[in-house]
Parts: sequence; C-alpha cells; structure tokens
Amino acid sequence: MLGAVTTTDAFVIDGARTLVYRGAINDQYGLGYSKDAPTKNYLRDALSAVLRNAPPAIAATTAPGCSLDLPATKTSAPATAMTYHRDVARILQSNCVECHRQGGVAPFSLETMADVTENAGMMRKQLERGAMPPWFAAPAPEGVHSPWANDRSLSPRDKSDLLTWLQSNRPAGDPKDAPVRRTYSPEWSIGTPDLVVQIPQPIAIKAEGTMPYQFSFAPTNLTEDQWVQGYEILPTDRSVVHHVIVQVHEKGKSLRDRPEGADGYWAAYVPGNTSHVYPDGFARKLPAGSTISFQIHYTPNGKATKDQIRIGLIFAKAPPRYEMKTVALADRDLNIPPGDANHLETTQRPIPYDMHVTALMAHMHVRGKSFKYEITYPDGKTETLLDIPRYDFNWQLRYDYAIPKVFPRGSTVKVTAVFDNSPGNPANPDPSKLVKWGPQTYDEMMIGYFETFVPVAVGS
Repeated sequence: MLGAVTTTDAFVIDGARTLVYRGAINDQYGLGYSKDAPTKNYLRDALSAVLRNAPPAIAATTAPGCSLDLPATKTSAPATAMTYHRDVARILQSNCVECHRQGGVAPFSLETMADVTENAGMMRKQLERGAMPPWFAAPAPEGVHSPWANDRSLSPRDKSDLLTWLQSNRPAGDPKDAPVRRTYSPEWSIGTPDLVVQIPQPIAIKAEGTMPYQFSFAPTNLTEDQWVQGYEILPTDRSVVHHVIVQVHEKGKSLRDRPEGADGYWAAYVPGNTSHVYPDGFARKLPAGSTISFQIHYTPNGKATKDQIRIGLIFAKAPPRYEMKTVALADRDLNIPPGDANHLETTQRPIPYDMHVTALMAHMHVRGKSFKYEITYPDGKTETLLDIPRYDFNWQLRYDYAIPKVFPRGSTVKVTAVFDNSPGNPANPDPSKLVKWGPQTYDEMMIGYFETFVPVAVGS
C-alpha cells in the first residue's frame, strides 16, 4: 500500500494518517559504502518533528537496501518469448555465477531460477545503474575490439535480454534447453598449491561500523629461492574481506620498508579477482627466507566474525624466462580541499626503457571519482590507455591486456584522478576535512599500478 521500494524503507505516519517521511533510517550504510557512525539521523529527526507537530526538515530519502520485487509488480508484467533455461541461464553462466554461487564472494547465489526470482529486484537495480557485472573501463569506440582480456561488461544485447526477462512474467521454458552447469573447486581454483602461507592468528572483525586496515606477517620458511607461476588468496570468511595487498620482504629487510604506493605489490585480492596464473615462462620471485605481509581491508557486515587469510602458491616447473613485476606511479602530495566535488590531481613519469605492460590497476579511496592513464610517445602522439569515468572503491579491478602493451623508451606516462570531497558524495567520511595521503579509508591515495615483465638474468 505504501509502495515500499527497498528492504530498508522506513515510513512515518502522523495521527491524521498522513505519510510525513519515507526513506532511510540514517546515512551510516549505503550501496557500496559504510561509515563508522551516522552523520544524519533521518528517521529519528522525522519522529521528533511529528512529536513537535512540525513537518520533518527532510521528508524523503533513498533507502539503500535490497530492491523489492513485489507481487503487485509481477501480476501486471508483460509476456516475453525469452525463457530462463534457454536465454537467461546462459547469460548468468557466462557473466555472473563465477561470484554469485554457493561459496562465492557475492552476497547471494544466481545458480538456479529460484535464486534469480528471489533476487530479481536487486538484479534489475544493479543492471540499470551499471554496477553489475563490475566493469568500469570506458567502452571501446564502436567497431573497435576491447583491448582487455578480462572485460566483464555485458554486451548491449545480453543486458537488454536480461532486463526484458526480469521485467516480464519470467517464463521458465524447457529445462532441456539449459546450458551445462558450471562447476567450481570447493577450495583452490588454481589447483593444489605447492606452498600455503597463512597469517599466524585469526583477526577479529566487529559487527558494525568501519575498521582500520589490518597488517599481518607470515614467514615463508623457504630455504631456497622459488619462482611462483600462480597464486590465490583465500580468506576464511570472504564476506568481510574488501581487498588485500600482499608484499614480499627479503630476509633481513624491515617489514615496514615498503609502504603502499612507494613501489608495486606482489599479489592482490579484490572481489572477482582473487587469483592469477601466469603463462609458462613467466613468474614472480619468492626469495629464500622471505616474509610475506598482508595489508587487509575488512568491511563489517552486521555479524561479528574472525578471518585468518592465506595465500596458496604454485611454483614454476622450470626457471622462467621473464620475471613479473608490479610498479607504481603515485601522487603522495595530495591536497584535496574541503567541499570540492571535482578536485583534479595529476602525476607523470618518463619511461626509461621499453616497458612491456600486461595489466593496469587504479587505486584510490572513497573520495575517488574517476581515473585515467595516458601515454605520450616520443613522437608527441598521445593515447588514452585506460579511462575509468566512474571509479568505484569497492571494485579495484585489474585490467589485463589481451596482448601486452609496449611503452617505448622516451615515452611519458601520466595518470589523472578526480576526487569528490563534497557533501554530495554519500561515502565521504567528512566533507569538511582537508584530505591528504594516508593508509586508511578516511585518508586518500592515488596510485596507478603497472604490471610488467623483464628478462631473468642468467644465473638468477
């Protein structure tokens, strides 16, 4: 009767049965962000206003819960010739169930028609706002093939078909038309690791609010150097792990000798990108006696829990020809003014040798708005390498080149970032603050990562 749109819609009705407020309880949680405490208490303020016989100062907000799929909407839905088994299941198998499955990193499964029906409202919302599947690179020009091997974007036809079925009477169709169901390893997707390194003690994650980054260290106990061809990072509770940056510290080096942004990373975990296996002949070096450090960002989800993250490593069967490295182009001199909705920062660096780049990854925090990589070649020609017009802190994706990109010696690479430190950014912890570089989510960073490879020296 009231037209609830999401699971968190709250309604205030006065003594005359007039709806005077509808929307969120407060601004502590939203789609893709959370704050340590609310800064605005919409429902409480509306109730206080009613008790004073006054209208609420704010009469309506968006309530950021799961979108509802109410029976009234279904009964008036149009018919469609598309079916779940023949059409929808194939789209989901190709684009969604890698994460949306039992034991996956997503919050719900989409492996069956019952799963899809149960979450139809939320699926429609995320598809329409372009948040799913998670892919934030600007599309290639018409007629130009995407340069990215891991491009997750839905084709216009698949997106249209999926939305059409979700908005229809949702016919099941013939189960014989269904694709073969994909199967996944219950634990390691890369196969049985040659070495597993786990943090020594579980980390306690509180039920609500935010948590500072956690740091933990674990020895490899290796007696000789190893070349690692593949890795996978596995939390014991995936539901609370936002991202992980892994560094390797050689024997005798300080465990705090490589702050984020000073150099690249050795391995990383983000939702939808938890493992990587390099082609034969390519590997990362893991020195004897080294220690692995884990920088972990936890996001409380309403239930107190514990996590004891680990990394599984696959060793190369033969010495590689090329060593994989990740380098960083960072702007540590950030000064983001209070209230600025479009603060721009740039930094650039000359390329000292022919650099073969296999992947790019941008990193900012919750004020990050957009990010762009550009290159100026020795002849003066400029090319946009990667444009992320709508950066999302929750999805710090790798963008893997289908064919490695060569940055010629004498070129200059520039990264440009835009930050939103205004009250209009709902994820902003404090729009009145002058924001500088720092490791926590309420600080900011601006890092352009480049994954590259170099020949292995003879005898290494």
